[in-house]
Amino acid sequence: MTHFHPNSKSNPAIFIAILSGLLLLNGRILRADSSSPFHLHQEGAGHWVVESTQFKPDQIRLIAGNTNQPGSWIVQRIPGRDESDKTPVPVAGKWVAESGVLIFRPKYPFREGMNFQVVERKDSGNSQIQWSFRIPKTGGMAPELLEIRPVSKQWPENLLRVYLHFNRPMARGESSKFIQIKDDTGRILIQPFLELDQELWDRDGKRLTLLFDPGRVKSGLKPREEDGAILEKGHQYTIHVAKGWADARGVAMEKPFEQTFMVGLADHEPVEPRLWTIKPPQAKASSALEIQFHQPVDTGMAMRLISVLESGECPLDGKAEISADGLIWKFTPVVKWSPGLHFIEVDPVLEDPSGNQVGRPFERDMKVDKESLMNPAKRVRLTFVVPASG
Repeated sequence: MTHFHPNSKSNPAIFIAILSGLLLLNGRILRADSSSPFHLHQEGAGHWVVESTQFKPDQIRLIAGNTNQPGSWIVQRIPGRDESDKTPVPVAGKWVAESGVLIFRPKYPFREGMNFQVVERKDSGNSQIQWSFRIPKTGGMAPELLEIRPVSKQWPENLLRVYLHFNRPMARGESSKFIQIKDDTGRILIQPFLELDQELWDRDGKRLTLLFDPGRVKSGLKPREEDGAILEKGHQYTIHVAKGWADARGVAMEKPFEQTFMVGLADHEPVEPRLWTIKPPQAKASSALEIQFHQPVDTGMAMRLISVLESGECPLDGKAEISADGLIWKFTPVVKWSPGLHFIEVDPVLEDPSGNQVGRPFERDMKVDKESLMNPAKRVRLTFVVPASG
């Protein structure tokens, strides 16, 4: 680490920055408080790590290899003012040794604007705070929940998945604090979604998948018999997402979001690609191939389980998109279409929102269908012809 002194002949701007207690240099934030062995280092946009270059090699090895034990070191988040539980929350991550530097790399990015502490766990069971720090905010607009899928006004009684689409990458591990479902009497449903060790976010951190407990969706199972179905046919429900949910920068949602829906009949029909309507594009054009589904498919799965092949069975690169209602899928290739025969390949695990797969309904008699379940389903291949241009 580079040390600066007030009597040095360095740039006056650097001296002013030192007096303010914080200096940003080559992506590193160096604290003028030399009593702390730690500092922050920004590895990339929005990705901060805690570093120290002041430990000896044997100390670094001890800290990096001593996880969740007496004498170990942890990083914890200090709850904000709007949180009722003020207990510090341990941050998931690892201490690692890299080129003689001790680094704490969080599993998920630190939330901007939040306060954290580096804490040493003593053998006596007590903990000692070694350093307190705050992740700086970059500013910008507040995050918004754009839509909840299914977007339809009526959901099937046996719906399995719900998707929340945000305009920004969101903080993880927060969904249970902000999401509620109320029935038409105003009663809050208790734990309607399956509890998982890790939330199901897409790669960009903008889409969250919520799973209704399958044990209470599928008929004949003990959880449903004991606790009842989550959604009941003929009833109205409202899913409510409260404001205050922070994004990955630590900036909170300023507006709540609500969606009201009725519950209709359960959907037990398998996905049948042979019933889809294909609208082929024109040759030597960049127009989109369009598929109209005869019933909604799962919008998240359709984006990765439907592919397009040329006549030589070579996969085409391009951009796929699907309508919010799950009824229309489009594919635009990187290159212009060539005339002739093409294929659409459908992975058999593609599902509709109720978990019905290609050729296989979600509700199956395990004894009767045991043999068919043991045999892996085959991919479905559809054909279409790109006509030659006039």
